[in-house]
Amino acid sequence: MTLNLRARRILTVIGLAFIGLLIYYLAWEVFEELLSFLTGAEIHGETSFGWGFSLWELLTDFLAAFVVTALFATTYWYFVHRVEKERDKYRLSALRNQLTPHFVFNNFNLLANLIEVDPKKASKFLMILTKGYRYTLTHIEHDLVDLQDELGFTDNFISLLEERFGECIQVNIAPQVSALQGSVPPVVLQMLIENAIKHNEHTQSHPLTIVVTGDDQYINVCNCKQPVPSTDSTHIGQHNIEERYRLLTRKKVIIRETEKEYCVSIPLIH
Repeated sequence: MTLNLRARRILTVIGLAFIGLLIYYLAWEVFEELLSFLTGAEIHGETSFGWGFSLWELLTDFLAAFVVTALFATTYWYFVHRVEKERDKYRLSALRNQLTPHFVFNNFNLLANLIEVDPKKASKFLMILTKGYRYTLTHIEHDLVDLQDELGFTDNFISLLEERFGECIQVNIAPQVSALQGSVPPVVLQMLIENAIKHNEHTQSHPLTIVVTGDDQYINVCNCKQPVPSTDSTHIGQHNIEERYRLLTRKKVIIRETEKEYCVSIPLIH
């Protein structure tokens, strides 16, 4: 819980305790007046709206109201937090379930074509694809994976790209990234690289360059902008990444775009 949230909750409890105490005093005063009217008797401690309480009595009553309000509020926030965690768990599960078909769909069509055109190349492609698919199945149930594991999978994915596109796609991972420690959602780098490929031209005459850099806080995936006219999009990629990060951390995915470059910076979670 952040300091600001804790302060807001304390102020909320104080405000509710004050309001509750005021309502209690008013209700008790009305009750005394009504009882006095009905019985004709003078009620001991009657204030007649003069609020004849000592400071010590007021402080004691307020403290009691604060404690009772805090207990009720804490119980309420606890159950709300549990409900939100369960909701987020199911949403994360749904987002993870999008990853496996997304990975398979983008590679099996090419494999089918390669089998007819170049069986030897298709066999090599299948071996690489099997390693990537195994990683996806192994890590799909995890919210986070170690960055080094993710980089290993990304290297395997780059090998797939080399088989698919040759020199039309050039992915460069800066050496310092391999020395970083932290965690990221599984398959996140692969999805960012795929998004860059999907939305940009990549030919022999105009190869697409993608550069992965980073520091202790963020991993950056940047590509030169060579936009294709229009592409059908399922919107799985970037929305999936942003939503998973929103559920996992307060840090946000940062998108920076210039005339020549498009960059997505994903937080490195420690």
